[in-house]
Amino acid sequence: LTWYLAEGATTGSLNLFYLLQNPNAAEAQVRVRYLRPSGAPLEKTYTLLPNSRTNIWVDYEEFPGLGQALLNTDVSAVFTVLNAQPIIVERALYADVPGQFFGAGHESAGITAPALEWFLAEGATGGYFDLFVLIANPGTAAANIEATYLLPGGSTLTKTYRVEPNSRFNIWVDYEDARLADTAVSTTIRSTNG
Repeated sequence: LTWYLAEGATTGSLNLFYLLQNPNAAEAQVRVRYLRPSGAPLEKTYTLLPNSRTNIWVDYEEFPGLGQALLNTDVSAVFTVLNAQPIIVERALYADVPGQFFGAGHESAGITAPALEWFLAEGATGGYFDLFVLIANPGTAAANIEATYLLPGGSTLTKTYRVEPNSRFNIWVDYEDARLADTAVSTTIRSTNG
């Protein structure tokens, strides 16, 4: 009944979609809380028809008095079903490339619970790659985060961050330290204050 997605962006050529499936014979009422890098979360409620798929093109969502407030920003989201109809939530992110609308894309499922530890095995920085670690804090208190970067030779590098409540936080790993500028890397993320 609750889903979380940390990754999302509507900047530049990026197009962000939330994909919701209602496999039930009854409609589902779903509140989405959009977490931004700063400012209060934005909320909107959607009705999912029975046995249906609903597509939210986040870039162009309208909010009373704010217009398209999620256009050209980073965003995370928390989905809460209000009427006990279980749903499935996924995210699709497409990039327009020269001469092609939606020329590149990526898709992933949401998760059903936040955690105090995350292990990210994949990662690379350098001339061909940019590595971002995206953190959503859906809680009402700030999260103190410890990121440990595991390098190919067995050495590690630890950095700390503060993620404000009800917000999204972005670590651009390439620029965190000279040792992280051009390497393969895994990352362990840990909340140190529960």
